[in-house]
Amino acid sequence: MKKRIANLIRVFSYKNYSFYFSGQLLSLIGTWMQSIALGWLVYRLSGSSKILGLMGFVNMLPPLVFSYIGGVVADRINLKKGLYITQSLTMLLSFVLGVLTINEKIKIEYIFIIGFFMGIVGSFDMPFRQSFVIRIIPKEVLANVIALNSMMFNISRIIGPAIAGFIINYLNEGWCFIFNSISYLFLIVALYFIIPQKKEVEKLDVKESFLNGINYIRKADYIKYPIMFMFFLSFVIMPVITLLPVYVKSINEDSKTFGFLISSLGIGALLSGLEIASRKKAKNYINMISYFSILYGVCLITLFLVNNKFLASLVLFIAGTGTSRQAIGLNTIIQTLVNDDFRGRVISIYSLSFMGLAPIGNLLWGYLAERIGISNTFILCGLWVIVANVWFYYKMRKLKKRFLNQNKIDPVFEIL
Repeated sequence: MKKRIANLIRVFSYKNYSFYFSGQLLSLIGTWMQSIALGWLVYRLSGSSKILGLMGFVNMLPPLVFSYIGGVVADRINLKKGLYITQSLTMLLSFVLGVLTINEKIKIEYIFIIGFFMGIVGSFDMPFRQSFVIRIIPKEVLANVIALNSMMFNISRIIGPAIAGFIINYLNEGWCFIFNSISYLFLIVALYFIIPQKKEVEKLDVKESFLNGINYIRKADYIKYPIMFMFFLSFVIMPVITLLPVYVKSINEDSKTFGFLISSLGIGALLSGLEIASRKKAKNYINMISYFSILYGVCLITLFLVNNKFLASLVLFIAGTGTSRQAIGLNTIIQTLVNDDFRGRVISIYSLSFMGLAPIGNLLWGYLAERIGISNTFILCGLWVIVANVWFYYKMRKLKKRFLNQNKIDPVFEIL
C-alpha cells in the first residue's frame, strides 16, 4: 500500500504536471457542468429523445472531419500556444451560450450552432492536450499519468454533475455554462507556469505528414486494434450518457437525480483509475480491458431491470469501473507503444475513434429509445459492447502470441 501511495506522490513531484493537473481538474469540472446542463436543457426545450440524439450527432460531427488535421497540426506547432488558443475560444463560446440561456433567448438551433463550433475547437484541443502531457513528464511515469488523467476526468465527473443538478434545479442551466466559461481561466493560468520539453518540429509538407501517419497506424497492429476497438465502443459510450436524461424521466426523477447518476458513474471510474494509477508497472492490459468491457456491457443490460434511482446508481457505479479500465487500458497501450514522431497524429486518430461512431449512435439509439423504450435500447447497447470485446480480445491475443513465437517481444510490450 505504501509503495502504491509513493508511486502517486512521485508523479506529483514534477511541478509541470502538478500545475497541469490542478488547472485541468477545475476546467473539467466546468465542462461536466456544461455537459449535464446542455443535455437537460435540450430535453426540457424539445421533450424528444430524437432531438437529444441529434444534438449529440451535431456536437460530435466535427471530430470526424477535423480530428486528424488537429493531430497533424499538433506534430508541427508550439503546443502551449495552441492550447492557449483552444481554451480561449471554448471559453468564449461557453460564455455566449450562458448569456443566451440566462436571458431566455436560447433556441435549439442556437445550441446546435454553438455545439458545432465547440466540436471544431475540441477536434484540435484533444490532440494538443494529449501530446502536450508527454512533453511535461518523463516517459517512465507515463502509465501512472494516463491513469491519473483518467482519475482527474472522473473526479470532475463526480463533482461537476452534482453541482450542475442543484444549479439547474434552483437557478438556470445558463449559470452552468457561465461557470464553465470561467473555469477555462484556471487552465490558462496553469499553462503559463508550465515549461514543456522542446521538440523538433517535423519538416515534411502537410500532405506527406498526413499520409505517413495513416501508414504508420495501418502497419502497427498493436496501435491499430486498440483504435478500432475504441471506434466500435464509441457507438455506445457517449450516446448512453447523451440519452441518460430519457432514462431519468422514465423512472420519474429530476435533474438532481440526473447529476447523481452521472456522479455515481464517475465515482466508480475514479476508484478504478486510482488503483491503476498507483501501480508501479503497466502489464497484461489485454485481459484487464476485456474483463471490464464485459462488466460494462452487463451493467447496461442490467439497467433494463432497474427503475429505482439508488439501484441505478449502484449499477452505474459498477459500470464506471468497467468503462474506466477500458479507456485507461486502451489509451495506455497506445501512448506507451507509439513512436514519438507520430504521437500527435496517432492521438488524433484515437480521439477520432472515441467519437467515431458516436454521431451515428446518437441518432440510432435516440430513435430506438422512442420506438422500443430506453431500457430495451440499453440492452442492445450492452450486447454491442460484449460482441466488440470478443473481436478485440481475439485479435490482441493472437498478436501477442505471434510476438512471443518470433521472440520479438520487447520489455515495453509487457503492457500487452
